[in-house]
Amino acid sequence: MNNVNASIITIGDELLIGQTIDTNSAFIAQELNKIGVWVRRRVAVGDVYDDIWQALDEEGENSDIIIITGGLGPTADDITKPLLCKYFGGKMIVNEKVLAHVKYLFENVFRRSGPMLERNMKQAEVPDVCTVLHNKRGTAPGMLFSPPTPRRGDLESESAFNTKAYLRADPFVYGLLKDFVKEHRSKSTDAEKLLWEIVKGKKMAGFKFRRQHIISTYIADFVSLSEKLIIEVDGLHHQLPENKKSDDERTKELNMLGFNVIRFTNKQVLSETDYTINTILLELKKEKPEISDSEAPPAEGFGEAGPVFISLPGVPHEMKGLMMDEVIPFILKEYDLPAIVHKTAFTAGIGESMLAEMLKEFEPSLPSHIKLAYLPNYGMVKLRLTTTGNNKEEVEKELLPLFEKMMKKAKGKTMGTAESCTGGYIAHLITAIPGSSIYYNGSVVSYSYETKENILGVKKETLEKTGAVSEETVTEMAKGAIKTLNVDYVVAVSGIMGPEGGTEDKPVGTVWIAVADKNKVETTVLHLRFDRQRNIEMTAANALNFLRKFILKN
Repeated sequence: MNNVNASIITIGDELLIGQTIDTNSAFIAQELNKIGVWVRRRVAVGDVYDDIWQALDEEGENSDIIIITGGLGPTADDITKPLLCKYFGGKMIVNEKVLAHVKYLFENVFRRSGPMLERNMKQAEVPDVCTVLHNKRGTAPGMLFSPPTPRRGDLESESAFNTKAYLRADPFVYGLLKDFVKEHRSKSTDAEKLLWEIVKGKKMAGFKFRRQHIISTYIADFVSLSEKLIIEVDGLHHQLPENKKSDDERTKELNMLGFNVIRFTNKQVLSETDYTINTILLELKKEKPEISDSEAPPAEGFGEAGPVFISLPGVPHEMKGLMMDEVIPFILKEYDLPAIVHKTAFTAGIGESMLAEMLKEFEPSLPSHIKLAYLPNYGMVKLRLTTTGNNKEEVEKELLPLFEKMMKKAKGKTMGTAESCTGGYIAHLITAIPGSSIYYNGSVVSYSYETKENILGVKKETLEKTGAVSEETVTEMAKGAIKTLNVDYVVAVSGIMGPEGGTEDKPVGTVWIAVADKNKVETTVLHLRFDRQRNIEMTAANALNFLRKFILKN
């Protein structure tokens, strides 16, 4: 089974200071997960050149797909596009299709008075090393940077690297090598750790090195692609005769691919550090003969193609359009994806630790590839089973019996809501679940006295005598909603969310809840102590749990 990992990088100072809530990465992660791509990391960086560059470097080391959002606008602080152009060793050109689209939007959609500004025209400029992704909803095109473009062409000399030969090895072999790389990076020897501190971040005379980099069917300890220099750090087992012979053969093959290889023992790096540094510097500064195309190493099996980088606008509706129209189809076409399946049960009225105690025998019995996650939220805990496999139907078939042990789902009944203080929030929670239209008929948001009377049939004298926040009022709201919405079950709420509106006998946080079927009504009262938003969320969680228990009991 092929595991495809992704990283999401969101760019913008406004995200870091909380001025804008990052909804983009949540949407991208959800859509990738649906098709079998596992999101490994989500990173937010400001509009800082070096920080963005570093994020590209770091995520490119760990993921197969890197999706970037933000920084593609026409203003001076939008630096993503020129940065990507330099990062991949390209130059900016005008894309005529994008230019025509920008002009069309300004003339027919935006209909702004006056001529189109030059800065708007620059939206049609893209790096010549990218594939343009058409943005139907805006002026900033998406950009896809894919192999065989080198991943980090940050040095002038590295951009001249023979990209024709920069292709992935056999997929199976490459996969094994990549798994080994991921494991070995966290188990570096002291000598490797020391040498990496010396050469990383272009500390070595401005030359860029990569560690644990795949070249053909080999893993180089450290490599400068621009200078075609590989540094190997050998442990004691390399001193054995059979291993020395193998190392010599490996060096010879790498030489044939155009690389120079220098070797140090662990002892040399640790105790003769100055010698090690000077040796590397001498190799870097050597004159290197030009290699003609005819002498260039063969394309087959050469190097690591690297991940795919996809840059999308930060405007949410534009990003969503590109994800669904361009990015998801591309990934489905180009990658052999596993199936990732989740089954989620909602629990309420019981804490996370108590649930874990109840499932203490169930959880260890799960197969190793099926994971149980506890996801606490206001007033509820979600239990999620997750597994992966090659065939979605087979995976779901395996998961379903296990899931049914945690949850029994009632079918054939309908429900509705009558909301005052929550303003439709309970309806929002229910309708956010796909397929809820099967059992959920709708809601009456009866915020005013008039709506309670005219739509739900609450008596005027009830409101005048007991007020909107009372057991009597929510009882009549529930009975009225059963008739108005024509449902089997109803939950009704009325309360004081704050920060103002409370009285001595009904302080802020007082909430009455009623649940009903066609024969019976039950009520309860809450005394909450939070801010307005959390009072609303806690009311919704308690109301749904109250309804759940009512349905089970009746």
